[in-house]
Amino acid sequence: MSDSTPPPDLPLVAFDLIGVLAEPSWREIDGAPDRERWHRLRAGAIEEADFWDPAAAAAYRACLRLRTDRLALVSRLRARGHRIALATNFARAWLAVVREQLGGSGLVDHWLCSGELGVAKPDPRFWSHLRGLAPAVVVVDDQLDNVVAARAAGLIGVWALPGADLEARLFAALAGARGPLP
Repeated sequence: MSDSTPPPDLPLVAFDLIGVLAEPSWREIDGAPDRERWHRLRAGAIEEADFWDPAAAAAYRACLRLRTDRLALVSRLRARGHRIALATNFARAWLAVVREQLGGSGLVDHWLCSGELGVAKPDPRFWSHLRGLAPAVVVVDDQLDNVVAARAAGLIGVWALPGADLEARLFAALAGARGPLP
């Protein structure tokens, strides 16, 4: 095994994007979102132009930002040898903004975007994509329904509960603590 290859027993850590690694949600741009169109956009069934007007699209791209505190956490995980996945319900049209902001950081090994996969969390088919990447996967998500669904699919789920110490919760899960949801 080369120095750059992580130990095989280290879990892959899969982070949700909006609410965990980035902000804001598209909902903060669109005051009256059409949920049906959103479900279709996030699964890649429609294009962004069918979702909202060009001004809203430009406004969202302009304010979409990665959280530096969470990127620091990802960097600490990488330093420990963990591979990182981005596992998000996100429109493929917006993914380029995130990739550009990450630049050549090398922080993300696998990109799983519902808009590219054609299936969104919490659908079990989304989790099967993650299970195919590593024997053990820890999913970090701000939506409790997604955490519960990830656990039901045999993954380890960590709820990125606002205001809670995510790093402590994540490292406890990585150590094998799978206690009850708060």
